[in-house]
Amino acid sequence: MRESKNCAKIRLAMVAVAAAALLLTGCGGGGGGTPPDSDSTPDSSISASKPEFEDTPNADGVIWQYAKDGSGSTILVGYSSEGAVPQGAVKLPSVTDEGYIVTEIGARALAGTNITSVTLPEKAAMIGKQAFRDCTQLISVDLQASRVNVIEESAFANTGLQNVVIPASVKSIGMRAFYHCTALNSVSILGTPNMDGGEHGGIFAGCTSLKNVELNDGIQRIADGMFAECKSLETLRLPSQLTEIGSAAFSKCTALQQITLPETLTKLGQNAFAFCENLQQVTIPAKVKKLEGYTFWYCKNLTGVTLPDDMTEIGENAFAECRALENIRLPEQLATLGKNAFGGCYELKRMILPENLTAIEDYTFDRCEKLEKLYIPQRVLSIGRYALSADRAMEIYYSGSETQWSYVNKQAGNTAVNRAQLHYNAQASNVN
Repeated sequence: MRESKNCAKIRLAMVAVAAAALLLTGCGGGGGGTPPDSDSTPDSSISASKPEFEDTPNADGVIWQYAKDGSGSTILVGYSSEGAVPQGAVKLPSVTDEGYIVTEIGARALAGTNITSVTLPEKAAMIGKQAFRDCTQLISVDLQASRVNVIEESAFANTGLQNVVIPASVKSIGMRAFYHCTALNSVSILGTPNMDGGEHGGIFAGCTSLKNVELNDGIQRIADGMFAECKSLETLRLPSQLTEIGSAAFSKCTALQQITLPETLTKLGQNAFAFCENLQQVTIPAKVKKLEGYTFWYCKNLTGVTLPDDMTEIGENAFAECRALENIRLPEQLATLGKNAFGGCYELKRMILPENLTAIEDYTFDRCEKLEKLYIPQRVLSIGRYALSADRAMEIYYSGSETQWSYVNKQAGNTAVNRAQLHYNAQASNVN
């Protein structure tokens, strides 16, 4: 039954109050915080009651609900249970029955519905937190036809999207925005948006079918976890102005075989390429002075690595379990070689430690069963626990005297040292 005009006016006033309250509780715009995992209960902060401007069903029977914030934005916050549930190809309204222009898609507005495609409002600038999350049948959305400049966290997580083109108008992409879109095959980012990640769930993390990625050359940072567990990604051209690859950005990209790092790069985050089991060759650019921990951990088919001469630090486990790595030349300026840096590198045969090194840390060459020759500079004062634990004889070339060697602190578990054939007053060239 339709309301009288007076009742409608009263109702509209009540809606305005309710809308203000809605904004205070976080509905419609989506605040920060960690999104729930795909199997967890939706965030309660975005499930508040949804006020409406109108209750007239559209031709498809869907009753859309809206809210309005203090700046004049009109938010499509969802649909009424009294009408039909959105499904199939859906065109979202650009204007309400009262003439308000829709400028935002609210948090969880269509989450979990059986829509297959969606046309966004022409002037929608924001897609809210989890707006289309768990729409597993959603295969297409045209972001280029709208004015979207913000895609909030988990907006399209766990959907059936197959191809995504993010236009230059988009200035911000939130954490897990396209997380676990397992049908996604290609991604193009045409602009240079700010991107947030999170080591265990980046923007495109878990997109297991993703093969083709095009990134604007102006992008300077690959976000944390951005392409983690994209198991079909084989090749990738990185932006020419890239300066940083975040933590776990490409971890568990098990099909990745080759990657060229641009000369502009200055930082590789922890676990950046960890568990990239088929990565074979890599050259680290000259501006990278420090290799973070676990960077190439468990890249078991990595055979060739080129490091810049000015690199001063290699973090713990940086090349641990790189089982195919036979030879690697350490940088001349290297002063710190982290724990277990080459642990489990079974094929490693020769190693020259740089003159600036003062210690061989715990487990640095643990289980390097084929290590035949090792050059140790006289500045090394300690050999940590199980640093050279291979159960075999090897040749150690020490640049100091026998007396100096006797003062080196050799901790427990260094069976290879105990069995080694020692050469004193040696040169690094003796190892070649």
